Amino acid sequence: MKLLPTVFTLVVAWSITYSQNIKETTTISPDSTKEEIVAYLKSNIKKSAIEFEKENYPASILYNYKNLKLAEKIGDSLLLAISRSHIANDYLRLDNPEQARDYIDKNIIMAESMNDTALINAAKIDLANIYLEEKNYEDFIRLNKEVIVLAKHVKDNRRLIISSLNIADAYLFKLDRADLARPYLDSLRIYNANETREAVKIPEEDFYYLEGKYDFLKENFSGAKENFSFVLNHYRDYQKLDYLLESYSGYIHSLGKLGAYEEAYGSFGVLDTLFERKLNSIQEESNKILKHRLKIESIEQQIEHTELQSKIIAARAQNNRTLLGASVIIVIALVTVLIFFIYERKKRSALVLQLQCKNEEYLEAKDKSEEMARIKTKFLSTISHELRTPLYGIIGLSDYLFQKSKLSEYAKELQSLKFSANYLLNLVNDVLTLNKIESGTSVETEHKPFNLQELIDGICLSLKFMKKQNSNTLTIEIAEEIPKIVIGDKIKLSQIIINLVGNALKFTKNGEIKILINLVQKVDNAVTLKFEIQDNGIGISEAEHHEIFREFTNLNKTSLFAGTGLGLSIVTKLLKEMDSQIQLTSELGVGSTFYFIVKLDTPDPLEQNVVSGLASANEKQLCGKKILIIDDNHINQMVTQKYVERFGATAKVVDTAIEGIKLLKAERFDLILMDLNMPKINGLKATSIIRTFNKDIKIIILSATEVQELRTKIKGYDINDFLSKPHKTEDLQELLTKHLIE
Repeated sequence: MKLLPTVFTLVVAWSITYSQNIKETTTISPDSTKEEIVAYLKSNIKKSAIEFEKENYPASILYNYKNLKLAEKIGDSLLLAISRSHIANDYLRLDNPEQARDYIDKNIIMAESMNDTALINAAKIDLANIYLEEKNYEDFIRLNKEVIVLAKHVKDNRRLIISSLNIADAYLFKLDRADLARPYLDSLRIYNANETREAVKIPEEDFYYLEGKYDFLKENFSGAKENFSFVLNHYRDYQKLDYLLESYSGYIHSLGKLGAYEEAYGSFGVLDTLFERKLNSIQEESNKILKHRLKIESIEQQIEHTELQSKIIAARAQNNRTLLGASVIIVIALVTVLIFFIYERKKRSALVLQLQCKNEEYLEAKDKSEEMARIKTKFLSTISHELRTPLYGIIGLSDYLFQKSKLSEYAKELQSLKFSANYLLNLVNDVLTLNKIESGTSVETEHKPFNLQELIDGICLSLKFMKKQNSNTLTIEIAEEIPKIVIGDKIKLSQIIINLVGNALKFTKNGEIKILINLVQKVDNAVTLKFEIQDNGIGISEAEHHEIFREFTNLNKTSLFAGTGLGLSIVTKLLKEMDSQIQLTSELGVGSTFYFIVKLDTPDPLEQNVVSGLASANEKQLCGKKILIIDDNHINQMVTQKYVERFGATAKVVDTAIEGIKLLKAERFDLILMDLNMPKINGLKATSIIRTFNKDIKIIILSATEVQELRTKIKGYDINDFLSKPHKTEDLQELLTKHLIE
């Protein structure tokens, strides 16, 4: 909801009311009486109000500027204040708050010197409008509260309505502070009920609009839905576009919170139409403001020219006895005016040309920036794929060799190799995640069931080598009341915990690191969990608490432990994507605790049993199953084959999609594990060919492409599932079990 138009509507209504029941006076002369001049001024107030309603601000400024000069001449403070106020509001509508503030400041000084409560309140509301335009909501609310105090003293019900509405609106729509808005909403109803002037009263529909926002903030989504629905039914003719936009948004969000997704989805079409109307309205308004500004320049020149002409006429009247001298003055003045007009015209032309040049520079810079962002994203995606492919082989082979009893004497070296590969993989993931967030690409949130204990155990196992390096102990404590299976974004949560625990292990020596997970709240099928990572390492000084969350930041005194400086920055951004934030308590030399709170869903009992069953599958459960591996990379072939055979299945490997298609026509297989990027025929095209003669076989895509990009690429193809390389052994086992075991 926009507060500014509401206040302006009341100002215009007041202006029209002020000027009603007066005799229309279109002209005045030097002989006009003060009463005739006042009548002329009031007539101009009415005309300016009409022009203001028509959004013809240059015409409104011209009327009010004439009024300003006449009001100063006859010494009428009230008319002078009204003229300044109207000019200020005209400039504010033209996005020129600096000009508006000049006139408002003069009104405040004059009103305070006169100790006139009504004028003080009017000037404060005008100043509050400027604070609102500058998004300085605290000062906006403060001034309106001051107006209420003065208005109560003089029993000015119109001011009470305006300021109560402004404060309630600001708390609800700008600051999301429903409790603070409530007293002013209640007061507004009382003041509105006591008001008899229809031009001042707030329409009943507006109260439903305000109550809808209040109910939504208080999580009374049924009430919010009803109130917004009422508003939508009364503003169907788009007479209040901002009200409609906010109401549809609130209505759809309320439906979503109530689980009425089908109904919410049906309203998105209308919301899109409204957004399109709003964009068109903004564009039209911007064009109109530019035209008005150019017109204002002409008006200001006209005013200056009129004042100059008046001075010339006065000079000639005073020096009519010296005709030659007067003629010289007139010629000089006219030449000055001509030069002034030529100068101003050139100045305006230069301004327009400069604006065009700036727009062209902006568009060119914008195109370059977007192109650089695309190049950067493409480069990182390519580098990621080229790194992930060999990492898959390194991690897979080191894992395979580590389990061989004959190579037990090389266990330490193999573990170091696997740790280094995993460290490089985490770094690649961090860089990709950071690039996505910074480029504005949405980081898609997964919503899948997973075993929380197994997730934490797997993270600790992957960091086992780092733990031994600094002779640390790593303890896990998960509250018993937390469900075994939860639903959420396992990948994001893993990335967050790996970065936090990795930092704790890095900055702690001969110490203890604890991973604590406690239940904060359990409601229906959802749990709110608090994750804490505690260490008794070097600690962080209070002065550096905020600094460490910036990108590429390492504490100066700890260069021994320096890394990329990306971890905490990525943790902060990922938690923001999950509607959470990282918190820190630390003392130098004592240790640190990083913690965050996230909300996860829980599955129904049947789904939990299925997930638990998949998680507990034994390694030989796939005996008798026949799997075809299609991959052009021989090392990746070997790694994938080792995994499959470890699970008890039989595997055959081919180098190309063409060979794989021939083999599928000759032999029966239960499932295909196929690489995405292969020469001649890639995995997607191969899938389309296979589906022409075999629609039942399960197809799983294995690719070094990042998860979200991979999901986008395979969309629309008849592919059963996908897995990003490198992957964990248990992830592949779970995926194969899911598709091969009924």
